[in-house]
Amino acid sequence: MKRYYTIINYLLCSICLLWMTGCSGILDDMRPKDQIPQDMLSESDLEKLLNGVYAEMEELVFKFYMDGDVKGENFKAGPGFSMNDPMLMAPSSKEVLSQWQKCFTALKQVNFLVETYEASSNKESQVVKQTGGTGYYFRALIYYHLVTRWGGVPILRKRTYDVVPISPETEVWSFIKEDLAKAEGLLSDFTDRFYVSLSACDALHAKVCLSLKDYTNAAAYADKVITKSNFALSTTSVEYAQAFVSNSSSKELVFALANKRSTSLLLFYQTVNDIDPTWDYSPSTECYSHLYDDTAVKSKDIRAKAVFGADNSRIIKFPNGSTGQFVTNEQPSQIPIVVTRVAEMYLIKAECQARLGEYSRAMETVNALRAKRMVPGDWVELKAGNVKEAVTKILQERRREMPFSQRWFDMRRLNNNEETYDDVEIVTRKFYKINATTIFDKEEPITYTLEKNSRKYALPISENEIEISDG
Repeated sequence: MKRYYTIINYLLCSICLLWMTGCSGILDDMRPKDQIPQDMLSESDLEKLLNGVYAEMEELVFKFYMDGDVKGENFKAGPGFSMNDPMLMAPSSKEVLSQWQKCFTALKQVNFLVETYEASSNKESQVVKQTGGTGYYFRALIYYHLVTRWGGVPILRKRTYDVVPISPETEVWSFIKEDLAKAEGLLSDFTDRFYVSLSACDALHAKVCLSLKDYTNAAAYADKVITKSNFALSTTSVEYAQAFVSNSSSKELVFALANKRSTSLLLFYQTVNDIDPTWDYSPSTECYSHLYDDTAVKSKDIRAKAVFGADNSRIIKFPNGSTGQFVTNEQPSQIPIVVTRVAEMYLIKAECQARLGEYSRAMETVNALRAKRMVPGDWVELKAGNVKEAVTKILQERRREMPFSQRWFDMRRLNNNEETYDDVEIVTRKFYKINATTIFDKEEPITYTLEKNSRKYALPISENEIEISDG
């Protein structure tokens, strides 16, 4: 009997061995999902891939969203918070490293998207075209964030672990324009504010041309967005506020990232308008008191009621969902991450017209915006008798329309051009002394000054990156 069982066990083992040997060929042919050849990805695969890239871009744009307000003069310390020096941008800064790494982490995913499109054998498919256009647009957007903060940076056209040298700022701008031109030929017309479209591409192109002082093309791209029937300016405080609530259907939005997350939440309100008694930032005294005309009663400018609370402690533009907020926000954790609104296109067009010497037409453009933003009255129409007056008034309106998320970009841009009449005044702020572990909030704060044309308008390369690349 024992011998009988031994024979049976031997036979079973032999069968299993043969079965495993036969399966080995199948197993050898199986690959992890991310190892499927890019030219063999199905349209369903591409849609999943796009979803992952959108999620990555949400994190990147959110990370930079209020960075300019911290570095500029928009914020002071919120309740229960001590604000240390936001201009502390040494190569050793953890925040500088974090921002740099986030850009290149996102770039790796976006480059996979671009490589997938470029490897595709079905480039006439609308899904494949949209994939390629979205990839080129997002890569341009990443490099826009990089170049407007660091200037020259490494240009990565594909994923690589090689050390890539830094390219001059002019070459980075050229790369951005190259990607936008490719995206322009692939993207579909606008259908949904939460997806990349041709209009989103035109809007970013307008911003890039403005940065490069290519005022003719900046105005032309802005006008392409303005003239689309998909977009319209809000005319009441409530309409204006509803561009910044979950599931927004506002026609102000040219492109926004939906931010419909259930985990790893990206919370705007927690920074400036929390439901708890403490939060990081409040509007600066200058920002709260002087941003809008007639701030005390908030009766002329529809934006004021939607942006500031009853006192200068909150920015209610990002409603937290509790009672007493200006508008209802059903899902305060899902406030859209706005990339472009149509109002910005009016301001770009107006500024470019003025700088090109067409100051009368420029005032017509900016007044078209103000007619929607102000209650009717003599104060609505702005007038200018020359280029300097026109540019000055348009930039003041830009400050009112986009008080947050754009400030550092404008300070850097305006303080580093040939004109002096549009310079932002020297920035002087007081902050507590800090070291690696301590905020010395019991000592007298230190006064910091950022001069015009200062090199501090560009972030340093992180020392971590310098070390791993051998300098």
